Amino acid sequence: MAKSSAKQAGAMSMIVLGDVAKLLRLPPGVRDEDIKKGGKKIRVISITDLPEAGYIGKVPDTITLTKEKFDSIKKYKILPNDVLMSIQGTVGRVGVVPEKVSGDWIANISLLAIRFTENKAENAVALLEYLKSGHGRKILSKLEKGSTIRRINVKEFAATRIPELTADIKRQSQSLFAKELKVLEKINELYGSMDQLRLDYLA
Repeated sequence: MAKSSAKQAGAMSMIVLGDVAKLLRLPPGVRDEDIKKGGKKIRVISITDLPEAGYIGKVPDTITLTKEKFDSIKKYKILPNDVLMSIQGTVGRVGVVPEKVSGDWIANISLLAIRFTENKAENAVALLEYLKSGHGRKILSKLEKGSTIRRINVKEFAATRIPELTADIKRQSQSLFAKELKVLEKINELYGSMDQLRLDYLA
């Protein structure tokens, strides 16, 4: 199956990611003096917020910034249907922002936002599933650099060739996206059953 998928991906028409999407990464520089009690609230997405399946859910980490700092980073705000990928430390984890978000979100410096210029919702899911596939992981592995802290160069990633996002690719990715959610639901049910067994032990 893996070899068949690799051959299938290799035979597809390819496009350059940077030609169809904008890549955004928050610059470093949130200092103590930028944080203000009662200031502008913004939620900060980290790698731990990227789910195994489905859309990114609640983002618990909130900071309050001075108006000046908020205004300086608001162009990096995360929007619905952005694809987020970790490019530093544990690289290659991915997630998709849902259609509706509560409040303002930004991604921390270890995450890269990928924003398609058109057909955002469908293209986001298609890219998500490609990056999680065996072929996508192989591509990301080749881009990794660093012996102590692994990282992916944004410019090199932007030049990466991905399968053309055809109607068939989008259909397959939507189907896989839904199947992954069902599998995750079953896994969570099993974890719940295991936890109940532990609670019942010696009760």
